[in-house]
Amino acid sequence: MNKIKSFFRETSPILFVVISVVLGILATFFEDSFKNIFLFLRIVSFSLFVYAIIKYFNSKN
Repeated sequence: MNKIKSFFRETSPILFVVISVVLGILATFFEDSFKNIFLFLRIVSFSLFVYAIIKYFNSKN
């Protein structure tokens, strides 16, 4: 659990954006056949993107 917490604290916002874009692209391949996986990946991708934006603007202080 500590590794997960440290990953979110120490990772740069740009890496979170890259991860969210990769998950978003990966989700398009599951769109027709697996609707639940598609929606889950889109939600996770959006959440990581929003987290990266918030983390970026909080680090500018």
